[in-house]
Amino acid sequence: MRQTRSAPHPRTFTLFVLSIVLAAVCAGYALAAHSAGDPSAATKQETGKRLYRKYCGQCHALRQARAVGFGSNAGLGKDGGPSFNLLRVPFSLSMSLMSQASNGHERIIHKLKWVELRDVARFIDAATKHNPVLALPTDG
Repeated sequence: MRQTRSAPHPRTFTLFVLSIVLAAVCAGYALAAHSAGDPSAATKQETGKRLYRKYCGQCHALRQARAVGFGSNAGLGKDGGPSFNLLRVPFSLSMSLMSQASNGHERIIHKLKWVELRDVARFIDAATKHNPVLALPTDG
């Protein structure tokens, strides 16, 4: 006995097509919002770079921020931290290390708001994205 397949219900087919179109529109919107032409993203990157130079660049060298990172006698840490010129520092690692009260970062978490910490972490992530060595939590 041979089974016959019935054609899909028109409503099922319509819902399927509609869900694909909706997914494509959402993906296009997300890409447009994160594009380089987004003024808010560019502003956040500039804010992150400025804050990096002021707070992080005193100890951590990073070429994109024009920071040399030799340490600071201004109360941000006498010893320099690791250079980020070769390290790839993902956003999550930056947020984790900057928000911990260790390795000199305890002074920074009281000077920056959470939004500013995120802007700095996004800047570090973008600036080190193509660096060859993945940073470890012990790199501080």
